[in-house]
Amino acid sequence: MRIGIMQGRLSNKQGKPLQSFPWNSWKKEFLRAHSIGFKQIEWLVDGVNDDDNPIASVNGRKEISLLSIKYDVSINSLCAHALIDGKLLSNGKNQKDALEKFSKILFWASEAGIEYVILPLMDAMSIQTDESKERLRKVLHEVVDSYTPKVLLESDLSAIKLKEFIDEVDLENIGVLYDLGNATAMGFDVESELKLLYPLIEEVHIKDRYINNGSSDRLGMANTSFDKAIKILKKSFWNGSLVLETPVFDNWRDEAEANFSFTKNLVDSLTQNIENRL
Repeated sequence: MRIGIMQGRLSNKQGKPLQSFPWNSWKKEFLRAHSIGFKQIEWLVDGVNDDDNPIASVNGRKEISLLSIKYDVSINSLCAHALIDGKLLSNGKNQKDALEKFSKILFWASEAGIEYVILPLMDAMSIQTDESKERLRKVLHEVVDSYTPKVLLESDLSAIKLKEFIDEVDLENIGVLYDLGNATAMGFDVESELKLLYPLIEEVHIKDRYINNGSSDRLGMANTSFDKAIKILKKSFWNGSLVLETPVFDNWRDEAEANFSFTKNLVDSLTQNIENRL
């Protein structure tokens, strides 16, 4: 399992939203990731000046590639947070504009050699109703094909309902991004969910949240059962990426180093235990 981190988690936010592109420090984050031990960064398109995001231009993508090679930090996935506003599920011009943005993001990711684009299905993009599911099904059939990066759905649906939806969509290039912290906060049984979904999961977000939709904390401090989750993934021979989507609080370095160490020690110890039993 490769350990990565969400873009922006290697920078102090200074009053900006946690899920925001680090305009002043995105280049520095490659060096910071490398120095701590992260093998990848998940790129972020957050909905603010997206056409100016480095990934949107040829020169920007070249610079990303050079930094990735220099620091041995890959960009395997992109979070399309810009689409969380729900306009993809609306009508008329709003939906048309959102579809255009989705297509752009898939193109940018493809040109940058990024394998996965994550589509958040929560808040205004939640698909809890049959109508919203049908609208998203049509959207996915319009923009996703065998040539686009694989689209990973990050959803607030239960595992059973999410799998049913993916089966109904019936597109080969659709998978799952599973967020352990969000599942904990929503009261899902992470163990049974992973057992059902693991063949569809390409990436796991690592964050520690308190139950009943509580806030995030440093890994190991809240209610997420990481030990059980990683054990199930290991036993299933799952070999995707673990991407930290952790808070930075007042010091990105302290948090990133502590959270990387927690994750690496957990993965290493479970790997050793499983190998000893084989």
